[in-house]
Amino acid sequence: MRAGLILLRIALSAFLLAVSLPAWCQGAPPSATEEDAKASQLLENGVRLMQSKKSTEAMQIFDSVASGYENKYKGKNTKFYSARSPAETLFYALDAANSNKGGATVVSGNWGYAYYLKAYALLDLGRVSEAKVELQRAVSLSPQNSQFLSELGHVYQLEKNWQSALQIFQRAEAAAKEFSPPNARNAELGRAWRGMGFVDVELNRLDDAEAMYRKCLELDKNDAAAMRELRYVQGVKAKAK
Repeated sequence: MRAGLILLRIALSAFLLAVSLPAWCQGAPPSATEEDAKASQLLENGVRLMQSKKSTEAMQIFDSVASGYENKYKGKNTKFYSARSPAETLFYALDAANSNKGGATVVSGNWGYAYYLKAYALLDLGRVSEAKVELQRAVSLSPQNSQFLSELGHVYQLEKNWQSALQIFQRAEAAAKEFSPPNARNAELGRAWRGMGFVDVELNRLDDAEAMYRKCLELDKNDAAAMRELRYVQGVKAKAK
């Protein structure tokens, strides 16, 4: 049953991305330069290709955006972050200064999203290990992006690496509370909580899972995924009695 739900999640990835496109556009950072504006348009074009079930073609666009930023900053002796909000930008700059990491530059969120969207396309094609590499790149650039963290947690779920998944979802929860844009905060917080609940089920912590799904529904009473998972947990507990 649980494996079936995970496979269903992969099959529905393109659909879920289509639903999240408006939120992604609203939460994306403003384009500081003409180059960033062009990159944003390319990413949107790639997403639309995914919506048309053309994930392979979409990946070519995402690769071109990522390569543009990689080439621009190649060889520079500095740490780069990709931020989608002023709060993230400030955090990365302060973190670099406080940890003596040397020079740090915060650039457009498009760079991280190029990796993230490519990972989404790869998941749509069932290429999980390749998607994991892209998500790790996205998280390296944007370590406080809850959206990226939760998708990496999902990959750990597919690998049945429950402890790593739980740790990443906990990071996603904290990042959503602190750094997610207001219009995306609840959705990203709920996504992190559902991930944590899923892991709790796999670890047979059914009471914890039930409590987590109830939190999701308190946040959004129309969270169909949380309701479905809650009913599953309640069914398992009823059979065990």
